[in-house]
Amino acid sequence: MAKTINELLILIKVIKERINVLKSLEIQVSRSETMFYGKDEKKLIEPKYDVKLVDKKIVELEKFLLEAETKIKTSNAITKVEIDIDVDKLLDPIN
Repeated sequence: MAKTINELLILIKVIKERINVLKSLEIQVSRSETMFYGKDEKKLIEPKYDVKLVDKKIVELEKFLLEAETKIKTSNAITKVEIDIDVDKLLDPIN
C-alpha cells in the first residue's frame, strides 16, 4: 500500500508513542507483586502479560519504523526540488 511521506511521518510519530507505552507496560505493568508479611516474609511476582508477546509487538513496530524511515531517506536522496537561488548572494557577508 503506497503512502505519502507526510502520512508515513505521522504514522512514525504514532508508532514511536505506542512503542514507549509498550516498553512501559513491559517494565512496570507486566507483573503483579504481592507481599506476604508474617513469620516468613515472601514476595510473589505473577506476570500479567506474556512478556514474549509484548516484546514481539515492540520488535514488529521497530521493524516498521526501520523500513519506513529507510524508504523516506531513500526517497529524499533521489527527489530533486526545483528552486532558483543564488547561493553566493544568499551567503554574502553584510557590508
